[in-house]
Amino acid sequence: MVRLTCFPNRMAARRPALALCLLACALLAAPASSVAAGGSALRPQPPTSAEIDRGTQRFLDTLDESDRTRAGSSARRNGTGGAGQGSEDRLFPDRRLIAFYGAPQMGATILGRKSLGGAKKKLRKQARRYRGAGMPVVEGMNLVAVIATSDRGADGKYRSRQSDRVIGQYHDAARRLDGRLILDIQPGRSSFMKEVRALDEWLERPDVDIALDPEWNVGKRGRPGRTRGSVNAKTLNKLSAYMDKVVEREDLPPKALVVHQFHSGSVKKRNRVKQRDDVAVTLNFDGIGGRAAKVAGYERLTRDALFAGFSLFYRLDNGLMTPKQVARLEPTPNYVLYQ
Repeated sequence: MVRLTCFPNRMAARRPALALCLLACALLAAPASSVAAGGSALRPQPPTSAEIDRGTQRFLDTLDESDRTRAGSSARRNGTGGAGQGSEDRLFPDRRLIAFYGAPQMGATILGRKSLGGAKKKLRKQARRYRGAGMPVVEGMNLVAVIATSDRGADGKYRSRQSDRVIGQYHDAARRLDGRLILDIQPGRSSFMKEVRALDEWLERPDVDIALDPEWNVGKRGRPGRTRGSVNAKTLNKLSAYMDKVVEREDLPPKALVVHQFHSGSVKKRNRVKQRDDVAVTLNFDGIGGRAAKVAGYERLTRDALFAGFSLFYRLDNGLMTPKQVARLEPTPNYVLYQ
């Protein structure tokens, strides 16, 4: 059984935090088919590697020949273009990134429910509503590039990696938006560092960032969906230092390292997490619920020295917050993720 840690009791936030925790418990008890396989909507039973393979094939079967060719060529080249060209351009705090989360194999996520064309159109419309809210806006595709699985898989790591063909499709979509691709990692029994290194070819591109999903980081003996995962400051600092070296070696514009969190135990020793000059370390609040609960959780889990992110759930939030409400949060979110 997955355990949940509610936010520490404080008189100003006790009721909202409790509501958020109870809602998360209800989500964990929901049937697997009704809950997204990612973010704070943790499903009790993640997909099997065979289910992911079938979902991948369905996605590839929907592509026409031009899309297949473009995905193959994108996987073999270091693309240029996209937002953030030039080392003088920083993603945060100069701009706000509005992103869609998911994968074509994850039907409960926005990227799973929408075709690529449909996702681009809806993302562009959603991002437009943030223009004029204090800073320029960049669109992003937050693709789950490493999906936690309920079975061991071929190498016993309880995770499945997206193929270059799939990543290439979303990279091309992000570039056509003049936006960014954020590669999300649910490592299972693997490690964040191994999975980031496996994505080096993509990380070396100027418009590709990394996101981490600690709840699926279950260690060498854990099982996704049964073991509550987390990440510590030491691991995050090693990852951001590694990304910083990639930026310097390849002469790239600064990148983002987004860390999802929906309870206080998601990030251990958060006060020791370092910020980097060329890697914008961002704590993204991934809680589900009504506005009061989400605001209370966000305020509890942000940290002044790091950039801030905020997730919204089209189908699971109790009253979707408006862009104006999101922009008024303190601190103002640099990264806004829709699921």
